[in-house]
Amino acid sequence: MSGKPQNGALAEADRGAERPPVIELPSFPALERVGQELPPLHLPPGQTLVRDRWERLVSAIDLPGATPEDVWHALTSPSVLKLWLAVCHGSLLSTDRDCTLDFEDGEFFLVRTRAAERPHRLEYVWRWLGIGQATQVRWTIERGRGATKVTVTEEAMNPPWDWQTWNGGGWPGILDQLAAHLRTGTSWRWPWRRMGPYAQVELAVPFYQAWEKLLAPMGLRFWLQVMRGETLTAGSSVGLLMGDASGSIEMKVHRVVLPGEQPPSFLPSVLPAVEVGWRLARPAWGLGLATEGARASLRHAFAELELETVVDRREWNLDWNAPLPGGGFLLPDDVKLTATFSAVKAA
Repeated sequence: MSGKPQNGALAEADRGAERPPVIELPSFPALERVGQELPPLHLPPGQTLVRDRWERLVSAIDLPGATPEDVWHALTSPSVLKLWLAVCHGSLLSTDRDCTLDFEDGEFFLVRTRAAERPHRLEYVWRWLGIGQATQVRWTIERGRGATKVTVTEEAMNPPWDWQTWNGGGWPGILDQLAAHLRTGTSWRWPWRRMGPYAQVELAVPFYQAWEKLLAPMGLRFWLQVMRGETLTAGSSVGLLMGDASGSIEMKVHRVVLPGEQPPSFLPSVLPAVEVGWRLARPAWGLGLATEGARASLRHAFAELELETVVDRREWNLDWNAPLPGGGFLLPDDVKLTATFSAVKAA
């Protein structure tokens, strides 16, 4: 008997394959809309739309021997401004047109004066390179006993995270330049270039939407003119076409800060981080409990959790491997306390 099936058997098998059995499932009308009537918890999820913050920087200096008129002249006269701050193209006294403060190193501010009340108040808004975020600057001049007090206030809405570092550290130096010029009558300008030139541009789209569009592969090709490489990731290299047709360059990406990863500038600079800390009732002070607990915490953090840094945010000046004041801990031999008050695992 042959193992080859007969033609009739093949035809019957084919017809069976064409007509699979139909399985009728029962209907449950009471459950068809249950997802709408009783949705699961946390759906739809909440999401951040806006995280607004307002920041203000206030700096002041007393100027012995200078009158309010002297200060006002130094703040508003182009012939004097260029000796201690920047070259003024236009006039800071005009409230109906723009002017620029040019540092003559490729960088400048676009300025629009809002108020000029001689000799007590000068207020304007400005943009770095004409495209950066607009902030408000207000100069107030007050006559005191034997000195004129000058206060400069800069305010911003949602500034970059490092705004307080750059601008907050810059204004005292600018006031020192003003004071030195008024005292000596000589030029006290210094170039503003630090790590630049750089620019900050406002985009009329929500924060997360802007992030997705700018860093998507297609977006990178349009605004960054990427020729090689698809994404910006830490440690990667991308080839860029220079916009002035001078050739191409290779850009090495050292760090990418994701949305929400970098703490706002009004939080301590060490955050986000793992912090070690304790609170002991007074009767437990001086018994070495904090020392013992800190050693155990650092040993667990470095050996088991494999953390690189554990911070203590108390602002004291400490010697290496010295006890922290107020019942602190002695650092083990394999860690050190840095200037940012961090216990760092040794390499």
